[in-house]
Amino acid sequence: MNLIKRLQGFFAVTVFAAASSAALAQSYPTQPIKLVVPYGAGSATDILARRTGAVLSTLLGQGVIVDNKAGGSGAIGASFAARAPADGYTLFFGTTQTQSVNPHLLDTMSYDPLKDFVSVARLYSVGTILVVSSALPVKSIEELMVWLKANPGKANFGSTGFGTASHLPGAYLSKLSGVKITHVPYNNPGQLMTDLTRGEVTMLFYPPEGVKGFIDSGALKPLAWTGDSRSATFPNVPTMRERNFPNFTFGAWYGVFAPTGTPPAIVARLSEALGRVVRDPAVVQGVTGGGAQVDYAPAAELEKFMKTEYERFRQIASMVGKKD
Repeated sequence: MNLIKRLQGFFAVTVFAAASSAALAQSYPTQPIKLVVPYGAGSATDILARRTGAVLSTLLGQGVIVDNKAGGSGAIGASFAARAPADGYTLFFGTTQTQSVNPHLLDTMSYDPLKDFVSVARLYSVGTILVVSSALPVKSIEELMVWLKANPGKANFGSTGFGTASHLPGAYLSKLSGVKITHVPYNNPGQLMTDLTRGEVTMLFYPPEGVKGFIDSGALKPLAWTGDSRSATFPNVPTMRERNFPNFTFGAWYGVFAPTGTPPAIVARLSEALGRVVRDPAVVQGVTGGGAQVDYAPAAELEKFMKTEYERFRQIASMVGKKD
């Protein structure tokens, strides 16, 4: 008899919890939502986040306020968001850098991307394109590799900083090829482009929107794309995979995360709403116009993807090392 009563109590609690969770999801949100962006206003990440937030606000009926907290390769914003109340009113616009790269390249970490966050939805992704100066006597990645091996000690690659999407592919290529390619980081992207077009920088892996104008003008030559499939912006440029670099996939993906402990019902509501955001024609047009693509994955799928990416970049970091 006692067992029956205990089972009845258990089921009653379970039903009550389920009902409470459903009610919570239906009423959420009742106040504005803060979307923490780990990079500065005007950055590519910030633009994507603001475009996302504007449509999400309309769908949820509450304001979505972008809160830029730049610094530390995105770690400052990530740490802030990880320590926010787990109530669904502080979300994090995470990237490859903050969720997959930083744990393996930063000497100290103030957050754990796997333990401190729950996945909500992956939204977008973008590869990088390998470009060289038009003056360099190569027309393909194969010819570039021949040139690199014939000119030991002369080659370098530019980047916007250690551990970034423009640094890791160059460092990885150097390790794979066995050829020393000196890393030259820049604080000023404009100066980086100037030096690249002059031939002072040998090569660069970079997001498409940053180099398209130079390619169109003939100042730079595109040799390869680092995404899984060819870029819609540069459909005639082969992928690194097509050119016998089977595991050479780099770039950036962007997604929304919430502090661990956020109610599953709220996570599910947000994941579904974000799926509608990325189907909005204006969002699709804006994202593809900037060289990226919609790459939606719901919460459970992003969670699995996150663990795979975490391990992949652990292996890449072990090759590249923490210092040049």
